Amino acid sequence: MVLVTGGTGLVGAHLLLHLAENEAAVRAIYRDVACIEKTKSLFKLYQKEFWFSKIDWVRADIIDVPSLGMAFENVTYVYHCAGLISYDPDDETALRKTNIEGTANIVNLCLDHNVKKLCHVSSIAALGDRKPNENEITEENEWNPETAHSDYAISKYGAEMEIWRGQQEGLNVVIVNAGVIFGAGFWHQGSGLFFSAVKKGFPFYTNGSTGYIGVFDVVKIMIGLMESSIAGERFITVAENITFKKIIFDIAENL
Repeated sequence: MVLVTGGTGLVGAHLLLHLAENEAAVRAIYRDVACIEKTKSLFKLYQKEFWFSKIDWVRADIIDVPSLGMAFENVTYVYHCAGLISYDPDDETALRKTNIEGTANIVNLCLDHNVKKLCHVSSIAALGDRKPNENEITEENEWNPETAHSDYAISKYGAEMEIWRGQQEGLNVVIVNAGVIFGAGFWHQGSGLFFSAVKKGFPFYTNGSTGYIGVFDVVKIMIGLMESSIAGERFITVAENITFKKIIFDIAENL
């Protein structure tokens, strides 16, 4: 049995689509019944409603251990896609609780249930810091606690520390550090809000750039890593680095 957390989000829903379509025994957790409809709508969008019925949905929350424990029954592989994305300073406590404590709970339950492998969806925000003489950041860059980081970045870095703790305790793990992920079906949350904002008329853009990737590419990489013998590593998943100006203008021209 494969367990997917965050199955009502962009990455998790597309992952469920791929796993179910390939006839894997899949279980997904949800907090609100209404959220399941988002995933169901995605399956309908791709005309694959039949496969949605193959998913075993369990009501649970990654910060509620008793309910989460029930979802782990007979699970052998786990994709941890759930997490909170926010750059609002008021969400600092929620970010730490969801991303760090929630991931710690996932790791502990994986160890308790002898899960064979865990794939964690992290972010490029959790990567180390670039040195003054460097032009790029790789998986090998070290995190500098003295450098200013967003609360979101700190929470994702903390989540990775829990994953590495799990590895030290005997769990096979892999991490994908995804850039900004674009994909269909979730236009009112996460990266989908970017399209809505541009459509309404973005009043400005900032200098700089970041990495972007399509959701299907992320899913394929995750599944490939889980099916391989690779463990104890993290991988940047970015298709291209694009300036903020270019991405805004490209979206505006194609809406």
